[in-house]
Amino acid sequence: MGLRPGWRRSRITTTGNSTRDSGDMISLRQPTGDLSSMAAPLIPSYSAWGRHPCRFMRSNSDIARQLYIRHKAGDSGEQLELNSVPVAVSKRLHPFNIAFNDLPGLVQRAVLWDTGFAISPGNDAVQIRTMKNYSMADIAIPKSDVASVDCSLLNCSQPNDVEAYYTKYCTGYQILNASRCVVDLFEDSGAGSFLGMMWSVGGDPDMTPELRLRDHTWTQDIEEFGGNVTFSVYAVHTVSSENDPAWDVCPSGYASLTVPCHRRDQFSDEYMAANTTVPTGSAWVTTWLEEEFAQSSGFDDILMIPILLSVVIVVGFGWFCWKCIAKRKKEERSTSATAEYDFNSTSHYWGGGTPDMVLRPMMVTSQLSSQLSNLSMQYESAGSNTTLQILLAYSAI
Repeated sequence: MGLRPGWRRSRITTTGNSTRDSGDMISLRQPTGDLSSMAAPLIPSYSAWGRHPCRFMRSNSDIARQLYIRHKAGDSGEQLELNSVPVAVSKRLHPFNIAFNDLPGLVQRAVLWDTGFAISPGNDAVQIRTMKNYSMADIAIPKSDVASVDCSLLNCSQPNDVEAYYTKYCTGYQILNASRCVVDLFEDSGAGSFLGMMWSVGGDPDMTPELRLRDHTWTQDIEEFGGNVTFSVYAVHTVSSENDPAWDVCPSGYASLTVPCHRRDQFSDEYMAANTTVPTGSAWVTTWLEEEFAQSSGFDDILMIPILLSVVIVVGFGWFCWKCIAKRKKEERSTSATAEYDFNSTSHYWGGGTPDMVLRPMMVTSQLSSQLSNLSMQYESAGSNTTLQILLAYSAI
């Protein structure tokens, strides 16, 4: 990736914590149409889109549309094995009761891209933000924009006689001057040894695009910058690594689309908030999902039978438990009352006077003898005086 002879130095400015090349900044064309703002999000027919398949490879990054075309044509692809499904994707599918893992492989890729994600080497879905209000369908850099930042190009022929182009001599500063996207950080263990090209346009009209992220990191000796400079450019590759040519080598067949983007850590949070947009998805993809993959949100009548049976079983079991508890409490109360009655009755019986006579007859007899003896003593102590007084009183009458 050497420096092209005659390359002119650009002024370097810093925005927040980012380093940007502003000397060659170009005026980027605003998108002429945004499917997400369509009042009636109708899906164009396959035949209408199929007449212009080369637009995808030459002037835009409408990967979702290309995947839709190939899906409708009967193509298929392996389902993705992501480490986790992005929350934004799940929220988009939720209103239609669609599970991401249930979608066909090509549809999974279409939804991911349209919602603003690509896939890292470690199978993580990585967020892509667009710059200057571009949509995901418009972040591909046209050949004219790449030439405007003084990058030299490698042109390659294709089987359909449509020329394809790759960057040849181009620094990271130059290509990022034309970039329209920012990618969150991700791990790429092979970044230092990866020799692929970071920008290209072209491809097979019947291809099924991949969403493969790579980190292009290299060190370049630039005299104008005082020696070695290390660059890091993230790029989305739309073909497998086996079909991606090395730097300065034309492919044997069709070329492919490659989209370079900034790294997220090149910008401050303030810059990101003011100059980037998080994609929310286009309306036509939402309509496609609803029409072809939406699941009914209502209850199936067949499902009502097991649901009702479950309710009856639960209620019946609860009633049975309640009855058992109530019966046990009643028995406990009855047993407690009987025990109290028996205890009190026995206590009364054993504590009365009569049982004492039964238990202690000798004591009762002794008490009776004592009482009689006392009575006799009283009688004898009173003597005849008492008897005489009674008789005298009787005579006087």
